[in-house]
Amino acid sequence: MAIFEQAPLNAELLPYLAKRPNASASCKLIQRYHIKEIEIALTRLDADIALCRTQGGPKDYLCGLRHEVEQEIVAYFDSADFSVTSDRVDSLPWLRQFLDDAVSAGDVALSLNYDCFFEGALDYREKWTPNGGYGPLKHMLTGNDAPSPVEVLKIHGSTSFRIAKDLGNDNIRVVNLAINEKYFPKSGKYRHFGFGGDDAQTYLIAPSYIKRPTYEISRLMLRSLEAVAEADTLIIIGCGLRPEDMFLYVLLTAFTDGYSPKERKIIVLDQKAEDLVFNIKTYLTVDDSYSMIPIQGKLQQDSVERLLQTIQT
Repeated sequence: MAIFEQAPLNAELLPYLAKRPNASASCKLIQRYHIKEIEIALTRLDADIALCRTQGGPKDYLCGLRHEVEQEIVAYFDSADFSVTSDRVDSLPWLRQFLDDAVSAGDVALSLNYDCFFEGALDYREKWTPNGGYGPLKHMLTGNDAPSPVEVLKIHGSTSFRIAKDLGNDNIRVVNLAINEKYFPKSGKYRHFGFGGDDAQTYLIAPSYIKRPTYEISRLMLRSLEAVAEADTLIIIGCGLRPEDMFLYVLLTAFTDGYSPKERKIIVLDQKAEDLVFNIKTYLTVDDSYSMIPIQGKLQQDSVERLLQTIQT
């Protein structure tokens, strides 16, 4: 999204984290493997942890290093750089146009982003609430909120998600959400609903080839499969469809499975939109009869207008 022009891409994230204050774990990860791409470095770390057959010693150190890297990821994406403010949304007419006109009640969005800017901006424009806004993941204190017009399913976790011990069983850890004005400028105003007390930690699935979702995240994945199977239009924005994110390819399969080329439409808005459309057609083994429309560029004024025209045709 063109809102965060200075934000690093995935391949640049680890060196960027290493330059931030108090980011010694990211530096150690780079030094250990001499790899600067975070997904590959963490995958190597996960493999080394798996090779440690006994607890203690090296395994404890490696697990501790991974946890510290996760905390540095949290610190960055939970910073003010990604916070939703009325001034930030109001200063971008194309963003308001996107939120107001491209996103409609009943829509379901799958987000791989850790930050809460998208759902926070929807909340500001009165298109999202915590009551159903994260699909099946609901805080017990939001039952009286208006049902969310739009769902945002965050299958890699979120800075607003918390993981903590279950009240009835210390051996079980569960995921829920925190609600406050930092994340949700309207729904969270004058509210500070936490989850899990002092034991709670922010829940993200770190960018590794090895992703182990909790039960709650798996439910979000199931909900996304249900939604994509029922949709008639699939819009992909700023997602490179990396080969290691195989669940995204399962979603593509669910969207097209059993349907003729004229029944469903895929729109791709990205700087490499034409390449992505080619990759999708190659994966699905389909020809040009399938309705796949590339919109080349970043999410900004001209591309939003083209997106709206494409949705309406």
